[in-house]
Amino acid sequence: MTRPSIEAGTLLAAWTASGALPHGAQAAVVAAIRADAAVERPPLHLKILAAVGTVLATAFFFAFIVIADLISFDSGGNLLAWGLAFVAAGIALSVSRSRVPAGMGRDVLAQTAFTALALGKVISVFGIIILVGRDTPWAPTMAILAVTILTYPVTAASLDRVLSPYAAGVAAMLEILLRRNFGADPSLAVAALFTLAAGIAGLLLLSHRVPLALRPIGTAALALMGTIVCILAAGQDAGAWAWANGKPMDPRPVEAVLTLALIGVIGWVAGGLDRLAQPPLLAAVAGTILLGLAGAPGISFALLVLIIGHALHDVPLRVAGILALPVFLVLWYYGREMTFLEKSATLVGSGLLLLAGQAVIAHFGWDREETP
Repeated sequence: MTRPSIEAGTLLAAWTASGALPHGAQAAVVAAIRADAAVERPPLHLKILAAVGTVLATAFFFAFIVIADLISFDSGGNLLAWGLAFVAAGIALSVSRSRVPAGMGRDVLAQTAFTALALGKVISVFGIIILVGRDTPWAPTMAILAVTILTYPVTAASLDRVLSPYAAGVAAMLEILLRRNFGADPSLAVAALFTLAAGIAGLLLLSHRVPLALRPIGTAALALMGTIVCILAAGQDAGAWAWANGKPMDPRPVEAVLTLALIGVIGWVAGGLDRLAQPPLLAAVAGTILLGLAGAPGISFALLVLIIGHALHDVPLRVAGILALPVFLVLWYYGREMTFLEKSATLVGSGLLLLAGQAVIAHFGWDREETP
């Protein structure tokens, strides 16, 4: 429903009257808004292309170093020294980037700084792993985590701040699934990792009091949740992700946590968990529970990302949720152990159910309810 807009002056006056904006600060806020609006930002597709190009350049340069044998990978100390040198060069380029005027030169400098930092981190991680021993439990995870913690405060690129914590989370997941360095049931261990990632994402993304510098960690945690969901949605009998005795991973603990997380996000968007007792939100909660019982973690996760992106006005998250939803829908139908006739009937039934839900929403006027 299209709602009337509010003028900026009226909004600032309302903030001042409510105490959210101190008296006398309106001029500074207006100046900050105008300065931010004057900054030219490239569209999303250009940012994606630049990020992909930077990652590919980093990968090719690292491959060139390995193939040309420019650095010896036999000595951990030698690798650590080279890694620290690349990291120092990347930090220096990042610092000098702020002094370069906006334009092509600044973009090239930013991509070069990211490449140097990424190479330095990767080489440093390899060096630490060799020094502590390749067979040492949790060595890759601890190495990536240590490098991330040490370099996070001095890195300015948001892509680097997302990828580094994400790499630590993926390393922990691989430690559980492939190296079996976890004493508990692998399914429970993955569920515990998923729960930890969900807690971090919720704490850093859903709270407006969190510094902007920490929000990339929340995005990385959300990406780790998506990775685990992709593994479950891709097929539980995949050999790489099965237990040592061939028993597939149990998805139910992750599905339970994901269902609770989606219900929590719905309550957060509504303004509090107490509002879930309202009929429209109660219906949404019931649908979320049914979706969890249907064994569709991918669909639940896509809706979770879509709702968070819409609530935060985060276009990349919103686009990711929109694109992930049909993909996980196809995977869910494809992965069902049913005949084609049963799948067709399920597809038709799902469509009829959605149409019935839309009719109920329109009948009770839930789509026209004013948000408090």
